[in-house]
Amino acid sequence: MRCRKFGTIAGLLMASVLMGPAQAEDWQHTLIMYGMGATMDGESQIGPLSVPVDISMSQVFDNLNFGAMAAYRADNGIWAFTTDATYMNLGATEHFSDSRKGDVSMKQTTVMMTAGRRLTDTLEANFGIAYFDLSTDLQLKGPLIGTRSASVGANWIDPTIGLAWVQPFGEHWAFSLRGDVGGFGMGSDLLIHALTTLRYQQNEHLSWALGYRVISFDYEENEDRPLEYEKFDITEQGPALGVAYTF
Repeated sequence: MRCRKFGTIAGLLMASVLMGPAQAEDWQHTLIMYGMGATMDGESQIGPLSVPVDISMSQVFDNLNFGAMAAYRADNGIWAFTTDATYMNLGATEHFSDSRKGDVSMKQTTVMMTAGRRLTDTLEANFGIAYFDLSTDLQLKGPLIGTRSASVGANWIDPTIGLAWVQPFGEHWAFSLRGDVGGFGMGSDLLIHALTTLRYQQNEHLSWALGYRVISFDYEENEDRPLEYEKFDITEQGPALGVAYTF
């Protein structure tokens, strides 16, 4: 059923692609470096061990061991190809009212690759894949349970479809919105990605962007084997600041 829904939505978007502009321009290439002040909220579970994740923006920076974020886009006015990669190495501690304490250590790599087709001067249809690689260590301590710990690594690929809208205004400014959905049970049960950006074009090559990004995924594996069960139901969101160079 989920595959059928994905095929129906993708078919509708592909049909609309045929209505797009037909004149290509010279290829433009853009490199983007950015940082994101993210909050994380959700739940991680390995086997019977479950720890809620609720990390504020300040805690992310306090617990960030290493992070890197970059993107590349090639655009010829009709087709656009984008790769966006992030890596975060995080550690955090949760305290509970019954004197229990949960420690979460997570390494996350996310790569989103999309092919976009211009439908109008301001609207683009996107098709792509999103790759997730998570390495998680959980530890739960308490006066009654002692210390319990578990570790797991999981990776998966989600198909994605979406739309992107860009509206220039003034001489140097542009506002954009992008939304993608994916998963559909092929990798995760559901993936949601949203990005809004305000961009300032300083000159022909250099631009600056301020935005807000949301990535939410619900991934489960080994539901029929309780001791090997894995669940990552996590939402990451927050403001982003970046610089881009176009050539």
